[in-house]
Amino acid sequence: MGRVCCEVMAPAKINLGLQVIGRRPDGYHDILTTFVAINLYDHLIFTRRIAGGVSLEAVNPDRDRGGTQGFPIGEDNLIMRAVRLVERETELHADLLISVRKQIPIAAGLGGGSSDAAATLLGLKHLYDLPVSERKLADWAVRLGSDVPFFLNSWAAEGRGRGEKLRPIRLFRDWWVLMVTPRIFLSAKDVYEGLDLTYGAGAADFSGCRDRGSFLAALRRAHNDLESVVIRRIPEVQQWRDRLRKIGAENVFVSGSGPTAFGVFLNRPTEGAVQLLRKAGMLSQVIMARPVDTPTALVVL
Repeated sequence: MGRVCCEVMAPAKINLGLQVIGRRPDGYHDILTTFVAINLYDHLIFTRRIAGGVSLEAVNPDRDRGGTQGFPIGEDNLIMRAVRLVERETELHADLLISVRKQIPIAAGLGGGSSDAAATLLGLKHLYDLPVSERKLADWAVRLGSDVPFFLNSWAAEGRGRGEKLRPIRLFRDWWVLMVTPRIFLSAKDVYEGLDLTYGAGAADFSGCRDRGSFLAALRRAHNDLESVVIRRIPEVQQWRDRLRKIGAENVFVSGSGPTAFGVFLNRPTEGAVQLLRKAGMLSQVIMARPVDTPTALVVL
């Protein structure tokens, strides 16, 4: 029967800058960005059972870190879509309980759903000893979503195309991220459609940034083209950007298509500064994290 249980830690991601190069014929946009996995994780447990098909449940929700509000447990969830894709492609019939402890805020630009989908692909491969190559997993990931392939990759990568064309990079990682996520839903589709494609600040190149000095130089050049649209939709994001700069962030970004704003700090923010942010944002989530310390983004336990 093989394994009975498999656990996977699925990290969030941030974007160190994002350049929108242009609109594609298929309606998506070509981008250039740097993905970095951070140590804010959803925890997925896959448990085989004798019968009953596939069930998805959210367990031990942490309300301060998103909880499960807005987390669907039906067939529309990317986890379930990943299971169904594996079943179709391998003729597997899964009898499985999937338990998810959500820590990554939902619909926040932090890639939680994409990471969960990638974790599901990898979890099923290990649980059922599926003879699936890394290339095949990557192909399936692309079919599930533009950000999903990153989480099967290294912890830092340059993303092109829709974000699915990846080049792993070696990146200086001795820094902190302080994130603020307003509890407001923002559609990525609407953000991209609101972008003025005649403007573009260009993208910073982090590929050779293996030390503090080169990383800081690239960080100060980086910019997210989608930020102006996000701020028009949610003006309070600009207020969070200003507060993060005031407490010492080297640069401040919106992650992906938002609405999360985050600052990058070369020195750990003080607990007092973090608490002040939390008091100022009673309706927002404030989370501190660091780049992951593993060779790959996902961690199979």
